[in-house]
Amino acid sequence: MTDVIQIEEMRLRRVQRTYTAPGCKHMKLSMDGEGDIVTCEDCGKQVSAFWALQMVSNFYAAAMRKLENAQAQHRAETAKTVTLRAAQKVESAWRSRSMVPTCPHCRSGVFPEDGFGVGMVNREMELRRREVAKQRREDSQ
Repeated sequence: MTDVIQIEEMRLRRVQRTYTAPGCKHMKLSMDGEGDIVTCEDCGKQVSAFWALQMVSNFYAAAMRKLENAQAQHRAETAKTVTLRAAQKVESAWRSRSMVPTCPHCRSGVFPEDGFGVGMVNREMELRRREVAKQRREDSQ
């Protein structure tokens, strides 16, 4: 097979190039949009545009996985700190000299000496009670 292909006025010369120089991973590429040439800036070798596209695609996929993992970790950490943030909000509200926090249900003021947190109720039972109360409110409307 010949290294030169000529079709009418078009002439194409095939050049065998090595895609990787010893030790070079081609991490710094320059792309010439005029001649559609991709060159490694470290070793100066021309690399395949398909290979460069594939490399960009692989790096993009890895970056997206890293971002998704970071988001999942952030969601997990946020879920863990919900009670701590709620406690900090209550504490900062009680530190106010002129205002006190209110009960979210009856809207009356709640003071630290009112025994906030002394009594406890089962979480499942309270969620069920709230669901029943919500259903009753919706049925009455």
